[in-house]
Amino acid sequence: MFALVLAMLMCVALGAGVVGYVMLEARREGRGEFWTPEGEELLAGARRTGQKVVTRSEQLAGSASQRTQALRSRVGEREVRTARQAPARGSSDGSDREDDDRLRPAS
Repeated sequence: MFALVLAMLMCVALGAGVVGYVMLEARREGRGEFWTPEGEELLAGARRTGQKVVTRSEQLAGSASQRTQALRSRVGEREVRTARQAPARGSSDGSDREDDDRLRPAS
């Protein structure tokens, strides 16, 4: 296993050496300019698109949080309305425990 890892590291080092050599030779020949004008335009377009995506996602996140808050307030109002409309049930023995169908055992 150690031999395999060592061989892989040697291959990576050899590849990095080849890339470095080619880069140095290209600079010596005057081809050190990394991006062509077409490449620069592609990068500028990608940056613009990225900014559009960020802006749109911020808008969607904001509107989603507003919708969630509005929904929470509507659900809260509905619960309050339901609690007000429900008649208060008291037991005949004077205790303040409410009869709850969910707590009764099934027959």
